[in-house]
Amino acid sequence: MVYLAITCRCVIGLVLLVSAVGKLRSGSAFDEFTAWLARLPLPLVGKHPGLLGVVMVAAEAAAAVLVALPSAAVIGLLLAAVLLAVFTAGTSLAIARGTRAHCLCFGGSGAPLSLLHVVRDAALCLVAVAGAVASPAAGAHPAGAVTSLAGGAAVAIIVVFLDDVAALFAGSGDAGAGAFHGDGQ
Repeated sequence: MVYLAITCRCVIGLVLLVSAVGKLRSGSAFDEFTAWLARLPLPLVGKHPGLLGVVMVAAEAAAAVLVALPSAAVIGLLLAAVLLAVFTAGTSLAIARGTRAHCLCFGGSGAPLSLLHVVRDAALCLVAVAGAVASPAAGAHPAGAVTSLAGGAAVAIIVVFLDDVAALFAGSGDAGAGAFHGDGQ
């Protein structure tokens, strides 16, 4: 269980860190994110998109930091699970209401919100819960810990670039429109 906890902490920490940094990489990136929030057909979002944006990014950053701290990892994973459950529900609702907004999860994507994003967020929520249940991560051998971190980093990279990976497999020719190109949660 110790290696599962390490892997889950790595996945969640890296994904949330990239997500927060993608939204905060510049003032215009954050403004684009809050403008995107305002366009979503979700309750309360339109009234306070700037405040909601600050809360979302702060929660992502806080969870990313907390999962890196052994004494606070479970709290960070539980915060991440709640945050990801909210993202899953919000994305599901936005899709059900017919939005064609592009995913801005990691700073921008050419892909409109879809079931893929719902599944991704739900899977990440499960990863956070699994990590919290498997914690604490004490007693790991160095080689096992490094392997767990490497596996977690690999999974995080796939998650961050999921829109690009999906475009490659779909043969849409839209690869490269993804995570850091700024046109799209």
